[in-house]
Amino acid sequence: MRAALELFAARQYPSVVAACQDALLDQPGNLHLRLLRARSLMALRRDAEAQTEISECLRLESRFGAAYRVLGELAARRDEIESAKIFLREALRLDPDDAEAREWLEVVHAMVRSTAAADKLPAAAAAVGHLSPHAAAQRGLPARAVAPRPASRARADGTRPPAEMQRSTLSQLPVAAGFGNYLVETGILTPVQHRAALAYKKSTGVRLGSAAVALGFVSELKIEWASLAYHGQHRRAAM
Repeated sequence: MRAALELFAARQYPSVVAACQDALLDQPGNLHLRLLRARSLMALRRDAEAQTEISECLRLESRFGAAYRVLGELAARRDEIESAKIFLREALRLDPDDAEAREWLEVVHAMVRSTAAADKLPAAAAAVGHLSPHAAAQRGLPARAVAPRPASRARADGTRPPAEMQRSTLSQLPVAAGFGNYLVETGILTPVQHRAALAYKKSTGVRLGSAAVALGFVSELKIEWASLAYHGQHRRAAM
């Protein structure tokens, strides 16, 4: 178990899956080994296998609160919000001190509020189309409510903007206090998605960008681009 935990901390998820599987041959009733294997499978985005492992945990012990928490996380990843709430509430009923379950439940409730707000956007979208992603985030609006600005635009008299105003979007991106804040400020993640990614990061040990990708909020390519832009700005600021 200790070796598997060390591998998990090092993000060696395929090795964790294999190590737990070997250990379970001798200890098939070890719930913590099964839970760790399920969380590693989730990190590898093998959700169906993770759910099978959690189901086996609950077959062995129907009052295993951590298993319900993981079921809640899996449901949230599939946007099955009502199921996620049911599982997470059950996890907290069985273990009121489960801070991760409480955090995930708050995230799920925030996702519901965000969806409700998005349903009201069509009439308001025109009024906020001129907002930057950062300004929209400060007003609690999802990034998708923000109309994209053209990369460059001709003036009314037909002339081009001055060269200093035609700098690439990359050089104009804000330098944030952290990569997560940067993703929100640039409109790549909404504040609610940021919180969900942080909760998933804390639960699985993956990096924030990988958590956002695993949850389906953003593509790997966009995270890679954002990481290059973020670190590039910090290098320039340090020069």
